[in-house]
Amino acid sequence: MESPQERRERRRAEKRQAIRNAAIRIALDQGLEAATVEAISAAADISPRTFFNYFASKEEALAPVSPWTPEEFIELLRARPADESAFQALKAVARTLAQRLRPIMADLKPSMELRSRYPELAAKARAVDETKLLESLLGAVRDRPGVTSGMHARLLVIATFGAAVSAVQESVAGGEPVDKLIEEAFTLLENGL
Repeated sequence: MESPQERRERRRAEKRQAIRNAAIRIALDQGLEAATVEAISAAADISPRTFFNYFASKEEALAPVSPWTPEEFIELLRARPADESAFQALKAVARTLAQRLRPIMADLKPSMELRSRYPELAAKARAVDETKLLESLLGAVRDRPGVTSGMHARLLVIATFGAAVSAVQESVAGGEPVDKLIEEAFTLLENGL
């Protein structure tokens, strides 16, 4: 049973997604210029003031959503047994991330179309310094058993994200369970593709 706080958080997340969906729908149907805060608010049946309780700008409402944060990734990795190899730990983390991403990816077609039509949105969404992001993830991986160098850590992180995204995309396209596809992806990686 949900606690009152969990219910509030769930409702807030649902409202945020409804506003995002309204913004994407307007941008796809009428063009990016038509996706004003006022138009988005009207389509989501909220006031412009309420819009700003959820987003700082229309660009933020239109930006791609990540189902996880770097801190969550690092926390998941650190929660794995200390003596577990980096490869096995990353496989477990990828499984968790893929399970989160699978339901989101199934509903991402409008968002992907928007990104395809307006690539500048993705560029604006990269306000986070990607180098710092990767470095924080690499720091957590470098400490794992079996990691032999910085290059090894970097390849493990990049391969993990590639495997997770590929498994989710295959799952969405073909309907197979994402856990089974994660296993297949990591087996391919382990066997040198």
